Amino acid sequence: MNMRNCNKCQEPIQEGRIKAIPDATTCVACSTTSQWYLRNIVSGKTEYMETEIIKDPKQAEMLKEMDKKVGWMSNLVKDSGKE
Repeated sequence: MNMRNCNKCQEPIQEGRIKAIPDATTCVACSTTSQWYLRNIVSGKTEYMETEIIKDPKQAEMLKEMDKKVGWMSNLVKDSGKE
């Protein structure tokens, strides 16, 4: 694999990042793209599943907390949007 350095900090870009994003010019720490939250949504019993990508950091944090809960109706929470 072709190793190259980050344009911002000059540290080597991680091999996994280059494999995932071949044109990457920055390391993970210097990237300006925030981390996304991915979760699997199962519809019905187990017949259908899709992946949901959450880009909003505030929404992602709320969903992470909800996803930690287990049991019937554990994720059925109404968000009023008020804080």
